[in-house]
Amino acid sequence: MKISKVVIGPIDTNSYILVEENSGLGAVIDPAFPAPSLFKAIEDSGMKRLAYIFLTHGHYDHIFGLGKLKEKYPDAKIVISEDDEICLRSTACSLAADMGLDFPPISADILVDSTMTIQFGTIEVKIINTPGHTPGSVCYIFDNYMFSGDTLFYKTCGRTDLFRGNYEDMKASIEKLGNLPGDYIVYPGHGQSTTLDAERHGNRFMRKKQWL
Repeated sequence: MKISKVVIGPIDTNSYILVEENSGLGAVIDPAFPAPSLFKAIEDSGMKRLAYIFLTHGHYDHIFGLGKLKEKYPDAKIVISEDDEICLRSTACSLAADMGLDFPPISADILVDSTMTIQFGTIEVKIINTPGHTPGSVCYIFDNYMFSGDTLFYKTCGRTDLFRGNYEDMKASIEKLGNLPGDYIVYPGHGQSTTLDAERHGNRFMRKKQWL
């Protein structure tokens, strides 16, 4: 799978462009803002068709480019968890209102949870519910790649002091990720990439004695 990253917006959100090379299908994870760099990266990716727009959660800095992206690629299916779908219609839940931003409401095409998988070409995409940053935060796993949104970062985790955040939920979600079998390359919603094994050993929110 081919992965490209575009850093967009006032708080440097990572938007990812994926191409499943066997089928040529494409996906965007977290279209932060409708920046020219995002659309250029999609056009330069070599994808045959944009099939999915995966949203790790519903905060404005991860979805503000969604409307323009869907307008240009109307057949691309919007994927988000049921608990965060309200953010696509509410500037309060998405925190856009806090920034003086507005956007027209948009509907999701697929509501996901941990009981589901999505077929992306030859790749079976797994969903992990990871509430804490928001009630509906999820991580997406494509083979050995994890897209963790604002749940897991390099050596830290996402904030829980924002509207709808919950620290106890975040602790449980971080423990859930740490207990997954094997290792993954982790692509977070902000900052640099990491690996799950590196976070097991170096992230104070995840570190456990048995991993040291």
